[in-house]
Amino acid sequence: MPIYEYACMNCEKVVSRYVRNVSKDEPACPECGGADIHRVMSSFAMHLSLVTKLDQLDPKYDKMIDAASPDLAFENLVKKYRLDEPIPKRDKV
Repeated sequence: MPIYEYACMNCEKVVSRYVRNVSKDEPACPECGGADIHRVMSSFAMHLSLVTKLDQLDPKYDKMIDAASPDLAFENLVKKYRLDEPIPKRDKV
């Protein structure tokens, strides 16, 4: 069922209503009961993917995170876990 928004000219409120069938008759205002009600243009929701949200982050975001918690900074994690060194080969047993 679609949700329509209506503006009441009597009480000057905007109300949302579920509409089961679309008809030419405008419903009465649920707030004041007035008949002078008009359908208005509604806003819509747009869902973004995680990749799009990450692309929209400030380029300085990583530096701000590193400054907020230096222990978790990329350079410190690389040094702590020696991620910059090659993985040693183990002898087969």
